[in-house]
Amino acid sequence: MRENDLDGMFAEFEADAMTSFRPPGVPVAERRVRDRRRRRLLTGVAALLLAGPAGAFVAAGRGADPDPPAPSPTPSVSPTPTGQLPERKVALPGEPGELADLRFVDARHGWALFDTCGPRDPDATGCRRAVGRTTDGGATWQPTAPLADAKGPASMLPIDDRTLTLMDRDGYLVTTDGGAAWSRHPFSAPPPATQRSTVTRSGFLIRCPGQDSLEGRPCPRRELIRVGSGPVRPQPPVALTEETEHRLVESGDGRLWLTVRDGDRLTVLLSADGAASWRRLPAVAGAGRLLVSPDGADAWLVGVREDGFDVAATKQVWRLVGSRWEQRPGLPDNTSDVAAANGGVLAVTSAYGSAGFWTGGHYVDVPELRAALRDDTDASLSVEVLRDDTVVVSTGSAQIMGVDSGVTRTWTLVS
Repeated sequence: MRENDLDGMFAEFEADAMTSFRPPGVPVAERRVRDRRRRRLLTGVAALLLAGPAGAFVAAGRGADPDPPAPSPTPSVSPTPTGQLPERKVALPGEPGELADLRFVDARHGWALFDTCGPRDPDATGCRRAVGRTTDGGATWQPTAPLADAKGPASMLPIDDRTLTLMDRDGYLVTTDGGAAWSRHPFSAPPPATQRSTVTRSGFLIRCPGQDSLEGRPCPRRELIRVGSGPVRPQPPVALTEETEHRLVESGDGRLWLTVRDGDRLTVLLSADGAASWRRLPAVAGAGRLLVSPDGADAWLVGVREDGFDVAATKQVWRLVGSRWEQRPGLPDNTSDVAAANGGVLAVTSAYGSAGFWTGGHYVDVPELRAALRDDTDASLSVEVLRDDTVVVSTGSAQIMGVDSGVTRTWTLVS
């Protein structure tokens, strides 16, 4: 599920260049998280990321040999002590640097970025980096074609198991063949593969009129467009102004969900015919986020009130039933992030180093995650649900993946 919030993502990427590219969870109202958040700037959202201005990213790359030597990866699965999660180590033998970014597109396919320079030093030079790719859930990793030395941090925008954009100061470095070759593109001319990372699966996007690049420049009014076709006519029956916050989601069933928040009221518009017509759902006061399950069968609103670095314990939940939002029992007060899975389930992380599920109005803890999550006490937890309903809990540079369905899943730590 991709959301499109151009100005928000533009600002987040400027912060990313100074820190890291791991998407944060929702801030939480307790001292440990406040102190942690004050030590780092907010970072960008996954699957939802958008490039900032060229000066915000620093790295360089070059095209690679079109026929690189075939890699011969070996499984890297760590022994599992009793009571701990099975762990898969991300390893690229012979490649430089440490794991800087890790992103999965489904339970089996993912990308990893290794870098000799730290993510918090935009002025670092001579950085050597490498990208790896997995097709077996992280058990083995294959190196892509080599990249040139660079400077400063970089970030990955994956689309699928074959298509990836690596962003740096000079623009976009793109592969569409699983890393066999890379091509360079400036910020002013993003290629189709990079545009796909900022639009819905059918090519819809909210942006300033006449805007060609992907940079989120300010403008008094925005419009809904479809890449390759131009502005949608007629436009959605709602004001898309700089005073309102808006996001666009396309669920797995092809429906479009457009949210507009004005003050403390969130309005959702729904289109089932490719933006030809829209149905306006009732506005909800206190709602902050729309969550839609990968299959599109379930839609939720979650209430969040922010006060500086803190978030008040307002964890309200509404579920869409027909054309009405019905309020349900709230999330736990210490919730740090939440995402929608299939089957009427919300995946939830806690500010105190745990994760579980909210289902039927009740929280169900997952005890086997506690030890793994609490090992990294200085990392903020975040959670997302991938297109195939895989739940991914991120902590630091590691990810814990939960496959299967509902609240009964098999968990694996990938780091």
